[in-house]
Amino acid sequence: MRDLGRRLLIGLAVVAAIATAVGYAFIAGGIAAPVRGDRATLDVPASGTAEATILDDGQPVFVVNDPDRGVWVIDAQGRQPSGALPVLVAWCPTARIFADPAAGTAYAPDGELRWGDAEGGLLAYATRAERDDPSRVIVGSDITVQGAGPQTDGPPETTCSGSSWVVHEPTPGEVFDPSVAVREEAPGWIWLDGSLQATEDGELRLCDSGAAACVTGAEVGGIDPATLGSGAQGPEGLFVGRVRDDAIEGLMFVPDLEEAP
Repeated sequence: MRDLGRRLLIGLAVVAAIATAVGYAFIAGGIAAPVRGDRATLDVPASGTAEATILDDGQPVFVVNDPDRGVWVIDAQGRQPSGALPVLVAWCPTARIFADPAAGTAYAPDGELRWGDAEGGLLAYATRAERDDPSRVIVGSDITVQGAGPQTDGPPETTCSGSSWVVHEPTPGEVFDPSVAVREEAPGWIWLDGSLQATEDGELRLCDSGAAACVTGAEVGGIDPATLGSGAQGPEGLFVGRVRDDAIEGLMFVPDLEEAP
């Protein structure tokens, strides 16, 4: 029994030594151990530009490579008041700002608030360069709420002078009817086509596009129907959201901005 116990102790010591050696090898070689919670690995666009893209779960973001402020991964959701329907922002290459004309707000390349009365700037994800490919960044799970910077000369326009807006757009076959998305329990962030309406009993629904009297659609959570303003009719068009517990949560409206002439 003593020999058996001695052998077990020796075996454990060997395992511990190997684990320690492997740990030192990672440190000495400059190899980062895998980090849990990373959201995506994304390409960095050319200097002075931004790209509309998504994280691994489909959440819309922008990757910005600004010559003055560096590389940023910015959440595409604008800063609407609590309970209101969030709206995706768009990037104007010539002005180098993010704009949410519906809320009358504008943001710097790093997400700082530059115009409007939002409570703060956009959400920025923590990033680090990919070790073997500096043209790509790894997006972590940590998020920073950007603050407010110097005010711009005026509110954002609905046209991007001299250029076209950089916006999020679905690919063919990527858009769901709300009722279909809930029935099929579509995973992650998805594109939805419909109209937002408040019912007489105070429920908010995203109705299927073209469905008369909202015969088909899905319940929407997290948005106060009172924020729709006068009447029970909200915006109609493209949305981004997630299916949770037979309803749609995290719903965001995607405005159809005018292109520059």
